[in-house]
Amino acid sequence: MQTTAKLICGPAQSMAGVADESVDLIVTSPPYPMVEMWDEIFALQDDRIGEQLSRSNGQAAFALMHELLDAVWLECNRILKSGAIACINIGDATRTLDGDFQLYSNHSRILSSFLGQGFAALPDILWRKQTNAPNKFMGSGMLPVGAYVTYEHEYILVLRKGRRRTFTTAAEKAKRRESAFFWEERNVWFSDVWLDVKGTSQGLVDAPTRERSAAFPFELAYRLVCMFSVKEDWVLDPFAGTGTTLAAALT
Repeated sequence: MQTTAKLICGPAQSMAGVADESVDLIVTSPPYPMVEMWDEIFALQDDRIGEQLSRSNGQAAFALMHELLDAVWLECNRILKSGAIACINIGDATRTLDGDFQLYSNHSRILSSFLGQGFAALPDILWRKQTNAPNKFMGSGMLPVGAYVTYEHEYILVLRKGRRRTFTTAAEKAKRRESAFFWEERNVWFSDVWLDVKGTSQGLVDAPTRERSAAFPFELAYRLVCMFSVKEDWVLDPFAGTGTTLAAALT
């Protein structure tokens, strides 16, 4: 078996180089709306986002950012095969604008977008991220009522296009058997909370636009590729990032 890798440079909203219903699995993590490091990326695509942020209108900016992502999810629907899986790693955002602290629920907004296209939601995964941040206790600290719950997890949404994938031919069944995982892996990977996956270094070298990559760790992508694809499947990351999904699919 020969593994093929392709890196296509272009807008994720229009993946012209990818044929209709040709992809078996998507593993990706988009820019997180209302996380400050991504503000410029979103604002460059829609001037209204910068205007709303400058007015401290967080909900309006949040809505506009997700409209940009909606176009990507629509394109994902086009390129995914029936029965294919999309795994979306996304964190919710907490932010203070004009003295008003709020949670911006990215995961629920993305889930709503996929459900609106007819995708089926499968049980998701909570990725519990370890942190020793000095500002762990947000808000009023030890005093009620303005102290805030710490947010130390991200979501991995698992969505299926259409009905469950079937393996009917002898060749398809053989490739499925060859892709089987071990019992011990099954017990850990298919748990609803991942406690053992550590975050990766966020530093960027010679980066002209920002100081952090926001990349997810290799282990996260590797698990999802093993869990939801079989040998000779096509795996795609519409945002590409640092190439973690590509590397995991090649392993």
